Amino acid sequence: MLLRKLTWRLLPASLCLLLLPGCWSRIEINDRAFVTAMYMDKSEEGIYEVSLGFPLPNRLSISGGEAGISTEGGNPYTIVTKTAESIPVAIRKIRSDLSRELSWGHCRVIVVGETLARQGLDPLMEFVAREPNFHTKSYLMVAPGLAKDISKLTPVFERFPNEVLREFARRRVTLDTSVKDVLEAAVKGGDSAAALLTIGVSEMLSEKGKRGPWVGTDGAALIRGGRMIGKLNVQEMRAGLWIQGKMKNSVISLDSPTDGKPISFIILSSHAKIRPVFAKGKLHFEITIEAEDDVMSSESTINLMDPDQVSKLETLLSEQLIERIERTLRKTRDEEVDAFGLGWYVDWRYPKVWEQYRTDWRHIYKNTPVHVTAHVVVKRTGVESKSITRQRLEQREITE
Repeated sequence: MLLRKLTWRLLPASLCLLLLPGCWSRIEINDRAFVTAMYMDKSEEGIYEVSLGFPLPNRLSISGGEAGISTEGGNPYTIVTKTAESIPVAIRKIRSDLSRELSWGHCRVIVVGETLARQGLDPLMEFVAREPNFHTKSYLMVAPGLAKDISKLTPVFERFPNEVLREFARRRVTLDTSVKDVLEAAVKGGDSAAALLTIGVSEMLSEKGKRGPWVGTDGAALIRGGRMIGKLNVQEMRAGLWIQGKMKNSVISLDSPTDGKPISFIILSSHAKIRPVFAKGKLHFEITIEAEDDVMSSESTINLMDPDQVSKLETLLSEQLIERIERTLRKTRDEEVDAFGLGWYVDWRYPKVWEQYRTDWRHIYKNTPVHVTAHVVVKRTGVESKSITRQRLEQREITE
């Protein structure tokens, strides 16, 4: 009797075990090729060129429990490139030539060439959105020429080229636009801005003086309706960081109000507030920027211990910031590109108004006033109460 009761209790659990699929579809880690970066180009004839970056585990050494780089077999990474009439076909060709199965889980950077960006990003976004293992938080960047050339950069401080590009966005030295941002922008009309890279050739001391490609950050690419239609310069791109409240650990300089000599400040933190206001049938935006700075260096004789002088510096910093932001917004409005998503705030605050504006939003955005205010506080002037220039001037006056 006891055995019969035990059997009836175990029977449901046994049936559940039969329904478990197990690991029938697993792929061993040694059978995976981890994609770390994707470089996309397109010719004028409509042919796609897809380049995928991979680390090479067989060239990574492990010593003392930490992964390192083997110096005996060349670079610990490779780039595989294929061309085809569509992105999926090019990727299928890459998969056919690899001895491992593609894994998209480690891809954090997508670089597109300028030609592809101007022809349209929709095919790329279509592929990324439908690939279940692709991270939509991957950064999107635009190359000034071919994206494939960016993959040839020399990673001096990092192990792989993709890590260099990822750090550019993570450290906020340029726009950190992600695939998710572009996909969300497509729902609101397709306007956004993406980081623009620059590339050159220089002698690499770390590579025994050999000349090699280096990659840096430039301005930003203006994207309207999924297509690149223009550019922002470096100052305008940085103004975009201010608008998004992402400016931090950066340096800004201005001329002293006393003698015109440069004074540099480091930005400790920034905060941006974007507020749409709809009153009496008209819309305008109010953008408020708050920031805290520290004096980094001064070549001026200005007395930084004088509160009135510091107040003048804060006013000049605020005015300079307002001018840059207004100039950037004026450019995006002239191009009819809502690059920083001001329309989203209208949708959140006035959903009924947005329903009326959304079909003609670019034209409305072009003619919508934007009022910018800034309040910059110099938090610390440093342990030196006087600049070296001022100290030398005072010593000279004493001796004379």
